[in-house]
Amino acid sequence: MIRTVTRGEIEEKLVAIVQQEKNLSADLIKPETPLAEAGIDSLDSLTILFAIEEQFHISIPDDRARAITTFGDLIDIVQELAPPAAAD
Repeated sequence: MIRTVTRGEIEEKLVAIVQQEKNLSADLIKPETPLAEAGIDSLDSLTILFAIEEQFHISIPDDRARAITTFGDLIDIVQELAPPAAAD
């Protein structure tokens, strides 16, 4: 059986990825948080995007990646591009 990954599950995984790559407090990683305000620069963003693509088995187009400014933007694009997950 196939199920869709929920927005909450995506957000949880993305928080873990960002924390692993940047060592930020979960309090700083909210959907409305601008990445720059959280201390994520362009190099950090690239590293995080590569980790997201690997984790979710997706490819984020360059034009979409450049448009990401908040943590919520990350959630939105992963939710849009992520394939359905096999049910446990």
